[in-house]
Amino acid sequence: MATFDQLSPEKRAIVELVLRQGKTYEELGDMLGMPEARVRELARDALVELAPVSVRGVEEDWRGQLADYVLGQQAGPEATATKGHLRRSEPARSWARSLLDSLDSLYANGSVPAIPDGERGRAAKRPVAERPSRPASSGLKRSSFGAGFFGALGALGTAIAAFAVLLLLFGVLIWPGGVLTGSADTQPAAKTGGQGQQAANGQPAGIAIVVEQNGKQQLLVQAARLAPSGQNEGYYVWLYNSPKDTKSLGGQVTDKQGNYQALGTFPADYSKYRFIDVTRQPVGNNPNVTHSGESVLRGPMPKLQQAKATGNQPAALGQTVLTPPAG
Repeated sequence: MATFDQLSPEKRAIVELVLRQGKTYEELGDMLGMPEARVRELARDALVELAPVSVRGVEEDWRGQLADYVLGQQAGPEATATKGHLRRSEPARSWARSLLDSLDSLYANGSVPAIPDGERGRAAKRPVAERPSRPASSGLKRSSFGAGFFGALGALGTAIAAFAVLLLLFGVLIWPGGVLTGSADTQPAAKTGGQGQQAANGQPAGIAIVVEQNGKQQLLVQAARLAPSGQNEGYYVWLYNSPKDTKSLGGQVTDKQGNYQALGTFPADYSKYRFIDVTRQPVGNNPNVTHSGESVLRGPMPKLQQAKATGNQPAALGQTVLTPPAG
């Protein structure tokens, strides 16, 4: 049985984004640059790892549906069908309750899904006059939507370290030792109206993952829904305690849609800082660039774990979710 902190950094990040930020699998797929089916698979696998004993009594073709319900990914008839199964199945209720015990602190605004009572418990709560003379059927048949889907995903594999490989192989922008300026072929985006402005289609969000490859620790950062930076401004990544106590890791521009991804050296003194922070500010050749004081994204400094790279595939050591800072 794994605690939440013992999940792989990638699975923890996906579950945190789903519960803390209310992201859907589709939104996370767009944000992380991976198929929606892979995000779903990783989220479901994480929940199986959290409660592997109690899940054994749950029918395999219902595990995925129950995981999606606990992660807030169901609505309408699909959620109704899952609640019906929970009423009929004590093993399903047991597993769901075990998961809620592990994830309770992650739900945003107390949005913990309800686990319905079993059929016997519901009958016991009815007034005597309302109780049927014989055991009542639940009235709900198992929904065929998604049945067997969990098993079909098993062949895809669960190594989310492929996320790091995706960043390395598909257009990652590399930080040099200092500050980057926009490339000559980067066209300015529409005027955004100032620092920290959000893209029109929602709050920005991101993820920072510390990886190790060839004996070196590096920081991968990916974010979506930032206000496009154009050529004259960029998004800087910092190790951060306060606006006066920071360490710059460099800056980079977004694409025209406000998507951002970059790779840079993760310094050995990272533990002196409490956060990873992202600002939007003018780019230039000044090696002594200072924090603008206006943060766009921030996440707690990740706790690194021991892991070894396999071949050319980086090892993920830790991760943090980046969200707009409060206030």
